[in-house]
Amino acid sequence: MQPPRRQRRRKRMDAVSINIGPDGTVRCLWTEAVPLHELGQLKIQRACSIEFDNPAQAWRVFDRKGKCLYCSPSRETCLAWERQYLNWVLDHNQPRPAN
Repeated sequence: MQPPRRQRRRKRMDAVSINIGPDGTVRCLWTEAVPLHELGQLKIQRACSIEFDNPAQAWRVFDRKGKCLYCSPSRETCLAWERQYLNWVLDHNQPRPAN
């Protein structure tokens, strides 16, 4: 009888969008997967904030102007939505149209 085979779990790797402008400015979402510091001096700004709404008992994603963009009882769902939304914004260089 042969010993059981070990199954390897493949780690899912999300794509990283890095946009480089004509002036050499790089725009992307922060990730530890790419050594962004090697591109030069970093200027990091928060594009959205995720906060818990106590009365609603839900997490909300806000843009920099304070507009609520998304709401869910799950913080993880909000984080995933934020990443997807901001990648779309970077790829299209404009805010995503409202649903």
